[in-house]
Amino acid sequence: MEETKEILEMRRNFYAFLHRMYLEEPPRVFVDDMVNGKFYFPRLTLDEELSEGFRVLKEFMEKRKGKTIDELHEDLIDEYTRLFIGPHRLPVQPYESWWIDGKLMGQSLLKVKRDYRKAGIVKSRDYAEPEDHIAFELKFMHHLCEEELSASLEKKRFVECLNLQRDFLNDHLLRWVPEFCDELYECELSDFYGGIARLTKGFLLLEDAVVEELLETVQK
Repeated sequence: MEETKEILEMRRNFYAFLHRMYLEEPPRVFVDDMVNGKFYFPRLTLDEELSEGFRVLKEFMEKRKGKTIDELHEDLIDEYTRLFIGPHRLPVQPYESWWIDGKLMGQSLLKVKRDYRKAGIVKSRDYAEPEDHIAFELKFMHHLCEEELSASLEKKRFVECLNLQRDFLNDHLLRWVPEFCDELYECELSDFYGGIARLTKGFLLLEDAVVEELLETVQK
């Protein structure tokens, strides 16, 4: 059970990290950790995508040796703004509807909202983006990981959370995020976020197998 708990905590923490990277520009405390060598990820079985993500982030830091924390933070704010805020048309759209329906506010948005409601989740009025934004979808998975940890001794709820995660991965995240990540990685405006894109894709592709393995383990 201790090993299962470690896996659940790692997944929750990684979803929290990814959600934060897409929600808004990286915080200054994160930049401080990068500059001072405290940047850390939970233990993962590295595949090609994850390894590439770490390589890109390491290269990003090597190119900026000598910069102050404030200077590097400003670089990340600028990159995030160009990629995800504008003012011009976004180079890589972070919305499921764009990738599945070919337009913003499409049928995919309605479907993801229905799936959130089934799980008892309603978007806060303080959150301006549509519910099919990548940050919101990652936050939903983070929420389910939290639910799992709370229900780890309650088998029925634990299995329910895992089934919700498996369905959400297959019905939403895995249908569009890998392609989104490939374009974000290739985008000429991506530098730091090229690494985040590779980490996101690699982690989600591993998730498919991890959730299935957890389900098999708990149902034995």
